[in-house]
Amino acid sequence: MADESGFPRDLVFTRVCHVKQGYDDRRRHIVREFERRGVPVYFYTDWDQADITPEIRDELIAPAFTHPPAVSLALKHVGIWRDFLETDQPYCLVFEDDVFLARDFVAKFRQGLAELGSPKRKAVIYLGNGSNYYTPSWKLRKGQRLYPALHARCADSYLITRPVAEARCAWVDRNKIFTAIDHQIEQMDEELGVEMLWFERPIAEQGSENGAFHTSVSGKPHSLLYKSLKWKWKKYTRMIFGHNARS
Repeated sequence: MADESGFPRDLVFTRVCHVKQGYDDRRRHIVREFERRGVPVYFYTDWDQADITPEIRDELIAPAFTHPPAVSLALKHVGIWRDFLETDQPYCLVFEDDVFLARDFVAKFRQGLAELGSPKRKAVIYLGNGSNYYTPSWKLRKGQRLYPALHARCADSYLITRPVAEARCAWVDRNKIFTAIDHQIEQMDEELGVEMLWFERPIAEQGSENGAFHTSVSGKPHSLLYKSLKWKWKKYTRMIFGHNARS
């Protein structure tokens, strides 16, 4: 790493799932958010709904998985993994286009990479607090960023190594995608023996969950204010007690 404080561009392949047209508010948000945090912005816009041909569906999507926005998003994640494997970089960092980054994102991200150690580890690091999942405060250790987890967080912000990308792409080729990508990732990684790690405390947050944006996939009917208040209540109780808290 030439710059010992900036984002490690030479090591990390970075992409943001987005669309070719529409969602201009999200595009502006990502550009503004990433630029002020010092994170490179590379949008991945392949496999919009209009781009999905019957041949692609037959190749990669199970017949029962029919929700167009979710199918499109899943294909974008797989497309990013495949593009990553065409490079010689050891890490792949994937975002969805509604994320907010911590003010000290780059510094803490670098700490997480250092703690991970070898890029040959078959590991995924979940950087965000998807579904308001947290390691309870009493389990946290000073100076430790990565904590083993029994399941995934959401797919809004995660880092994988090359062995993970290779294993996931091979799994998709064998089995096809049959559910939303965050659930699919969890299922395939459990089967593949991928090490799941949570970054604590999280350095990214999903805007479609914290009330900043309406969801572009599931179409939940709740108002942004309701979502924001509900999210904050869960966030602060689960940071203390963990995600099994009754909230």
